[in-house]
Amino acid sequence: MVPNQNNLLKAKVLNKMTVHQAVSALSHANPGLRFIPLCPADHHGVNEKHKKKCSKPGKVPLLAKWPQKASNDPTTLENWFKGCDNLNLGMTTGGISGVIGFDIDGHYGQTKMERLFCSSIPLTWQFSTPGGGSRYLFCIPEGEKLRKLTDVNSKAQHEELALLADGQMTVMPPSRHHNGGKYLWIEGRGPGDIPLANLPENVLIQLRKGSLKLTNEEQNIPIITLGSSLLEASPPDHLKTLSVKCKVIDEAVTQQSLDGCDETHWHHIVSMLVRSGYTETALAFSQMSTKHDTHSEKRIHQMDEEREHATYGSTRCTTFGCSKEQIKKCHGNLRMDSQTNESTNSPIALLSLDNSSSKKPSIQQYNALLKGNYGIHHNNLCQIKYKNDEEPEYKPLANFVARIYKSISKTNGEEKNIFYVLDGVLLKTKKRLSPIEIPAVEFERMNWVFNWGPEPNIYPGNGMRDKVRFVIQSTADMAKHEQVYTHLGWVKLNGQWSYLHANGALGFSNVKVELDSRLKNYALPEHVSNSKHAMEKSLELLNVAPHRITLALWGITFLSPLCEWLRQEGIEPKFLMWLYGYTGSRKTTLAKLFLSHFGNLLEHPPASFKDTSNSVEKRGFDAKDSLLLIDDYHPTSSLSEKKIMESLAQKVLRGYGDRVSRGRMKHDTSLRTDYLPRGMAIVTAEDMLSGGSSMARLFPVELKKTDIQLNLLTKAQLNSSALSEAMSGYVNWIGQAMNSSEKYNIKDLFINKRNEASHLGVHGRLIEASVWIYLGLQMGLDYAESIGAIANDQQEKLLKEAWDLFLNVAHEQGEQVTEIKSSTKFIKIVSQLLSNKTIYTRPIQENTKIDSIPINSSHVGWHDEKYFYMIPDVIYNQVYQFLSKQGETFPISASMLWRELIDSGLIQPEVEMDKGKKRIRHDKKKLTQDGRLRLLWLRRTATELQMNTNTSRGNKTSQSESYEIVDSIDDM
Repeated sequence: MVPNQNNLLKAKVLNKMTVHQAVSALSHANPGLRFIPLCPADHHGVNEKHKKKCSKPGKVPLLAKWPQKASNDPTTLENWFKGCDNLNLGMTTGGISGVIGFDIDGHYGQTKMERLFCSSIPLTWQFSTPGGGSRYLFCIPEGEKLRKLTDVNSKAQHEELALLADGQMTVMPPSRHHNGGKYLWIEGRGPGDIPLANLPENVLIQLRKGSLKLTNEEQNIPIITLGSSLLEASPPDHLKTLSVKCKVIDEAVTQQSLDGCDETHWHHIVSMLVRSGYTETALAFSQMSTKHDTHSEKRIHQMDEEREHATYGSTRCTTFGCSKEQIKKCHGNLRMDSQTNESTNSPIALLSLDNSSSKKPSIQQYNALLKGNYGIHHNNLCQIKYKNDEEPEYKPLANFVARIYKSISKTNGEEKNIFYVLDGVLLKTKKRLSPIEIPAVEFERMNWVFNWGPEPNIYPGNGMRDKVRFVIQSTADMAKHEQVYTHLGWVKLNGQWSYLHANGALGFSNVKVELDSRLKNYALPEHVSNSKHAMEKSLELLNVAPHRITLALWGITFLSPLCEWLRQEGIEPKFLMWLYGYTGSRKTTLAKLFLSHFGNLLEHPPASFKDTSNSVEKRGFDAKDSLLLIDDYHPTSSLSEKKIMESLAQKVLRGYGDRVSRGRMKHDTSLRTDYLPRGMAIVTAEDMLSGGSSMARLFPVELKKTDIQLNLLTKAQLNSSALSEAMSGYVNWIGQAMNSSEKYNIKDLFINKRNEASHLGVHGRLIEASVWIYLGLQMGLDYAESIGAIANDQQEKLLKEAWDLFLNVAHEQGEQVTEIKSSTKFIKIVSQLLSNKTIYTRPIQENTKIDSIPINSSHVGWHDEKYFYMIPDVIYNQVYQFLSKQGETFPISASMLWRELIDSGLIQPEVEMDKGKKRIRHDKKKLTQDGRLRLLWLRRTATELQMNTNTSRGNKTSQSESYEIVDSIDDM
């Protein structure tokens, strides 16, 4: 039934009405209910005949055939009750009215009620009876036929559970009892407070069987079986803890100390405490009221004696009237019964479960978390079964008990992994089993128990390990859930961008971050005392070395926190900075100084070329929107070490330069997670790399031994703590822009600067690297200008100087890229080999003779005035051997080289038509002294130009004449 929000139907209002007023309010609000008049409790005004026959004053209908005459008509009810305020009010129950009632008397009745409802009595209409009992009302399907049922305690008087169903009625508030007391709605449980709850389906099924008693197999609820020998804390502490954590308990404690709780609340709280092993606490609670007497103590001790064999759990939060929303707020999550889909949370769990690992739970508290027919008996974790006579039978499972007290979700921004934190206790010795953290995927196998040594033991037998697993996993319903981030940089928290660092998240409290040990110093201050001063100290770094060095370093430093923003805009930076110079130039010291913008990072570089490829890859992934230093690419006489370093350098370059997944597989054929770089990086090196495409992926910065101003470097190191303050302020400023609806149009700035440089004819990657560094510089200076750390004219001057410097580097780097292109490298080596006569060619004319054949020289082909006609495999092998003697390898295969030579116009290919399609071959037929052969027709002008390259370098052509810009970011 739908709750009526009329204030007249609230419990506290109805309780103050007369019977006439109450039935009038109820009939108008709930037309489905059927009422009858009952005789007065004092029999005042009834005839003598009724007085003689009536043995239950206040409970007997005054109408003959009352089940048929019961009415919901307001006019009829008005005629019955008007002017008869001493009449009591009755309401019919059963299928006709669609309402049934449960009459509860004494501890036995309440216990049986909770057992019938599996300790999950729904929140419904409820009122107290003057004899100390209570009644619950529930809605059933209209027409449902249920007969009267009772479950009486044969060993005690007035203790029973009775079902009021077809052919019956219940006395209703505010009727009076013959002892002078009143039937009263329980506050918050009246028709105007809450809806009339539907009877749970599992209970309805049981009632249809004609019994209020459940079989053992139908029980699937927590069991508390703690031995009385176990110690507990002092009662006042437990009551105080519960009162702080639970509003319902706090109100009950207050009420108990004033004029005492009603019977229902007293029983709920006392039985909950006793069943969980807190008998002394239950006594202390009862003794707070003057209502407490010897009968109260007798009932509490009786509960204590019975709890060893109890087949039901602690009183649930829903029994106290708590909604699911309130339960989740108090407990953090809902424990749901799989069969009834009802919440099984109990207030006792707030006492039993302490999520702080510093406070170790008692065995009672462990036991209170157990779910299902499991408990602790004779120092063992046991499965409990019940015989026909309801005597418990205990089957030992293990000599320890454990709980999952924390579930940790660790995310790196791309994938999520769950971990469980468990602790436990050996039941016989009470030895603590210290907390362990295990991956959730390993929990089911139970091998993690060995982390506690040989003492924890599971009994042998089929299914034993799985039962122990079930018991322990069942405790996870009350576990604390913790979110952990394992990376740096931007993440959305509560819909807002926030920057993660080693100590948490800027602008948010209680955010946990776990990082690789080499990244743990990436920590930014939460509060900045003087943003302007901090930024001024950062700007002073520009004077530590020439601006061609420091402007680039400062630019990439302030570009790093922009990576996520630029990624969102589709213009993620794709390059790294290559800071190179001879040993002693202090390149690592300078790099660490700029790195200190992200934390206390002056000591050890977070990555180096001594690390494994996988570890460097992972740190690049974790250092999201941050700056990573990869230190010490250096020459070595060891060929194997050189290959390892070059291999790592190429992987790093391609990682930062392409940021594309490699699609590697695991052993089970599933794809392995690729850890692509998500921030920026600086490599410190003593040498440059070879390979054209590799060179296009880096922005070089050369540092000479005399470039560093040592006095300024030392001063900057002493003030390095200010650098992280400067970055913290900058990151907060960026965050405000990212969270703003009117975003800074950073993409337009990038595109405009790239277009501005397009006329220079420099390789697209190199131009874009210059633009990205410039973008970082401009954003950093914009922030500095906004807080008064730099004047606008000085900012403009630095930006203009930087743009010219960056484009000059891009132009020079473009020349290097062209010079070390694979085809260019091939021509250069062939020219050298011909020049030093390591190889030779014969004239193509048959009648032409060679004056002398060079000693130890290899024949590679023929020549005429226009071409060298070279044997393809022979010349490729000669070049390959030449590089091999120098500890190098040719960067591309022969087939790729021939294609590049064709594209560069350096060889004359053969063009054929095959079935209407053009087919291009790198080798072309030529008649030689040895017959008609397929040869590589290499233009002689290419080798002659290369031989004179040193002369031609002195006369450089203009940028616009030499190179043509490539528009795509991903070209090459």
